[in-house]
Amino acid sequence: MNWALRRRYGITGSALALLCAVYGLARLTDASAQASLRPGGEKPLAVRRGDASINTQFKLITVGDLIYWQPVAKSPDLKLQEVLALLRSGDLAVGNLEGMSFDFKNFSGHEYGSALLWKEPTVPGDLRSIGIGAVSLANNHTMDWGWSGLKDTMRLLDRAGIGYAGAGPNLQAATAPAFVRTKKGLVALISATSTTNAPDESASDPYRGMPSRSGADVLRWRAVHLLTADQFKMLRRLATAQASEFERAPSREAREITFDGQQYRLSDHPGLRYEMNQFDLRAILQAVKTGRKSAQIVIFTIHAHETATGEDDGNPQPPDFLVTLAHRVIDAGADVFLAGGPHALRGIEVYKGHPIFYGIGSLFLRGKIVWGQEEAFDNDFPGTPRGQWGPPWTWAQKPQTCDRVEPQGDPQSWLDGLIAVTRFEKGRPRTVTLYPLNLGRGSCGPARRGIPHLAASPDARRILEYLQRDSAEFGTEIAIRGSIGIIRIP
Repeated sequence: MNWALRRRYGITGSALALLCAVYGLARLTDASAQASLRPGGEKPLAVRRGDASINTQFKLITVGDLIYWQPVAKSPDLKLQEVLALLRSGDLAVGNLEGMSFDFKNFSGHEYGSALLWKEPTVPGDLRSIGIGAVSLANNHTMDWGWSGLKDTMRLLDRAGIGYAGAGPNLQAATAPAFVRTKKGLVALISATSTTNAPDESASDPYRGMPSRSGADVLRWRAVHLLTADQFKMLRRLATAQASEFERAPSREAREITFDGQQYRLSDHPGLRYEMNQFDLRAILQAVKTGRKSAQIVIFTIHAHETATGEDDGNPQPPDFLVTLAHRVIDAGADVFLAGGPHALRGIEVYKGHPIFYGIGSLFLRGKIVWGQEEAFDNDFPGTPRGQWGPPWTWAQKPQTCDRVEPQGDPQSWLDGLIAVTRFEKGRPRTVTLYPLNLGRGSCGPARRGIPHLAASPDARRILEYLQRDSAEFGTEIAIRGSIGIIRIP
């Protein structure tokens, strides 16, 4: 299991051992389903498209995670400049900004957690220079540096003229759409995250004398592990043997058991099901509806590391809730659904004439990871008694070799990326052009790792054929034309 997720969900050794035995999973996730205090109604949302459509052609460029910490706009890398030229060619380019940006010398806050992402304060201005016009701030690194880091980042984005959504000083601000004015019309961006590194990363509003809390717009969920009859019988015996006054033994008629903080349900087939928090879901749909009222184009993004098996980043199949969410969001009025989180590619669906990107990978994968003191010493000097620590931690990046990946390094699949260009005509998506990226797969030396180049043959075809195969499961046809893919939307 991803160490950050294990810390987040608090899966104990006994639960993990049980699941490995009866369910066959090496890594599992779960989360709390605490009641939300958001207001939410049951009435279906009214969707009105085309009331104020952009009558001319509109070119929307969507990219994945923007994980880099130093400016790149003036890089002498000519192949990188080809990618940046493509970003600048659209009417609006949108991605996920992972990692906060601020000046350490004048920083008034402090870190929260470990494996913290940080960017130089010049990066927001660089984003504008490379063509990015709007970003999502909702992800599992939103609150790495608390409100101070988030506030400084928002201030720098404002100064650069970049729209942002998905985080703010309270829940109302984090949930609200960001409106970005382009030369051809108004675009609304709504963003959320289903993956967090700590439960207090979610923003909240004032309530009964309690002050608001800054943070991200978080879509909470509950994982339910589906077990066959034999597996469920084994679990019932174990739960009965370990019953206490705090966790009573399940009845013989029970079809659902809570054991060691995990939820299990009797099913014909083993698997994993995610149940979205309905208050969070309705708040998201309401935000999409609000964006639809004013904007000509509505984009929804979500940061979701979850997979169909619970294996973080390790399975290309999206979890069931992500498919449901995508359909609900488009039914509510979104034109494009963009999911990120796993740094790998997933299939593409066209639902009611609107593209759904279930996983678009990363545009840059070159982050500055800063360890907190305890984590640094635990990782670099394991077993060393406290008080006898080694030399101070430095920010030198761990080198990667070109022929293999270090045990704690990035999987090769993370080095495949994608730029998707959606062309709108009269306010409706008509074509999606896919540009595969190579972020350093097969390259030696740290200078190339995580930097996007337009993929050349045979890498481009390999990536496109992968997308073809996974997208076919959603009924989507991708035509390959040389080094690009094309989806035509009737």
